[in-house]
Amino acid sequence: MPKVNKKDLNYRLDFATMTLIVTKEFTDNAYDPGTEEYKTLCRLQNDFPKLNVVRKTHRAPKVQSINKGLTYERMERYISLYDNKEELLERFWKMREAGGFVFARKWFLKQFPNFKEVPDFTQLSPRIVSIDFNENKEKVKETSDVLVEEKKNA
Repeated sequence: MPKVNKKDLNYRLDFATMTLIVTKEFTDNAYDPGTEEYKTLCRLQNDFPKLNVVRKTHRAPKVQSINKGLTYERMERYISLYDNKEELLERFWKMREAGGFVFARKWFLKQFPNFKEVPDFTQLSPRIVSIDFNENKEKVKETSDVLVEEKKNA
């Protein structure tokens, strides 16, 4: 008897759950009594009377994150496109120091919600948004206090 590759089969028998998992092709062919699929299905149902037949569905495709590939370098490169890049980069670095990558990324996404699109240079100096996150409150407060002191000294 020739060896059959499991991937070539359009059905799989799970003995633990007593389930026959079949493909669409298998079910379509099993309706015709002259096919091998029909004979296989009848033989398995005779051998295992409590066998459940389930049609296999395809796996849902993984949805890629829109932020995939967002790194410190890419965020800094994007920020450097604006006229007020010094102020934006300073804020970015402080957010980075205060809470690491996750915190800096949250600030960046709030500051530049359409960063995937070509920047709009009609407003050359974007308004700096502030963020209020429940996590890292102490670090945010420390960062804000430093920024307020720097504004007063300037």
